[in-house]
Amino acid sequence: MNDATPVPDANEIATARQRRLNLYLGGQASWFISLGIQFVIFPFLVTEVLHEPPARVGIAQMSLMIPSLLFMLLGGTLADHGDARRILIRVHLLATLPPLILAVVFLTDNLSYGTLIIYALAMGTLGAFAIPARDSALTRVAETGIQQAVAMAMGVQMGSQLVGMLVAAFAYITGTPALLFFQAFVMSAGLWLSVRLAPLPPTNTASDVNRFVQIADGIKSAAAIPIVATVIALNFAVGLFYVGSFLVVLPLMLRDIYQSTEFTRDFAIINICFWGGTILANVALLRVGHVPYRGRVMMASLTSGLVILTLFHFHLPFWLLCLLILWWGMGAGTTMTMGRTIVQVAASGNHLARVLSAYQLGFSGGAPLGALMMGLLVGWLGVFDAVLIPATIMVGILALLYFLTPIWSYRAEAD
Repeated sequence: MNDATPVPDANEIATARQRRLNLYLGGQASWFISLGIQFVIFPFLVTEVLHEPPARVGIAQMSLMIPSLLFMLLGGTLADHGDARRILIRVHLLATLPPLILAVVFLTDNLSYGTLIIYALAMGTLGAFAIPARDSALTRVAETGIQQAVAMAMGVQMGSQLVGMLVAAFAYITGTPALLFFQAFVMSAGLWLSVRLAPLPPTNTASDVNRFVQIADGIKSAAAIPIVATVIALNFAVGLFYVGSFLVVLPLMLRDIYQSTEFTRDFAIINICFWGGTILANVALLRVGHVPYRGRVMMASLTSGLVILTLFHFHLPFWLLCLLILWWGMGAGTTMTMGRTIVQVAASGNHLARVLSAYQLGFSGGAPLGALMMGLLVGWLGVFDAVLIPATIMVGILALLYFLTPIWSYRAEAD
């Protein structure tokens, strides 16, 4: 009698892995198509429909991101100690509600600044739990070839956002409520894909530890690895000075400097240029393969960002502005992929989601403070002079990182 369990061959293992990865990437696509729509429609409602002043635009954009400061590390802890699939199912389900409610509010002519703040806080909170769950799930789904898997995930993320922005560009034809209903539908598709994904058990099964102790443990884990701590600090500066500028300065430039008559179309073009640049960068990284000096590539990409911010000081033709934003997107895509790969490879498996949550705070945590800061600076100095402040500060930050941290000398082994 032979009770031996059949051992799957290499082809079966590869097929199962690819199926998991496809379902994961499909769910990723649904979330970021919805986010791409939000990138265009939310600034449109705040800046163009309600015609809010710079400081209130900054506060509104901050409201989308501030939940990350409050909940992202907690979200990472839950992802480490729970089934990432179950978390993704719940956040996709709940994320269908805010756009539906906002569509009804718009249809009944009850749109207000307070309503948009509530929408922003709700979507930001859900994102604070969805992002670390996705980051943690990627390592479990991919298993091998982490840099390539990260590049694929980033490519799908940016491409999906691009699709969402293309859809949002036609809001002046379809109307805002139809776009919000479509956003909810896309999110529900992600719910279906997440349900089909196999369970993703926790990487850390210790369940009797206080959540705040776990969060502190994750921060300590990140701080104990110099290159990870450096990347996290750098990404916080990026969120503060680059992402904050993008969120506030560009919609205000479009409204007040270029005086756009088709805001959703033109703002979608700006976003498509940026995220199209990130896709080009990730395609290039996939072709290049292993990059040993990832820190140097990050530093070079971030230097291009401060040059572009400085050029925003001048009143450029719209086509040239779009070209600069395309260049900025290429640098941002390179920075995000290199930084996330460094952290994903260097961090401990048991604390991976929490360390990745700390990394994500660079973009999602620094950005709300940057949005508030840039809203105040634009209100005080005007658009053209305000952009020189973050550009100047980033020069000093990059110089300090070069001399005081291991990021320039860091060399990664092939994974």
